Amino acid sequence: MATSTQSQVIKSGQTATFYTPQAGGKQVSTPGEYTGYIDGQITAPVPGNLDDGHSKTVTLK
Repeated sequence: MATSTQSQVIKSGQTATFYTPQAGGKQVSTPGEYTGYIDGQITAPVPGNLDDGHSKTVTLK
């Protein structure tokens, strides 16, 4: 499994891009279907959780 942990400050109305694996991280080489999942937290103005998000599924042959 490829994983990464990243923190970014995203202001209202902005977007961010996350990469897994991160540069220099272990690369995925086993054939299969892969989907990225994220979770996040809102820290201000009112703390809370974001809905889970996911990327498009990619097939590695």
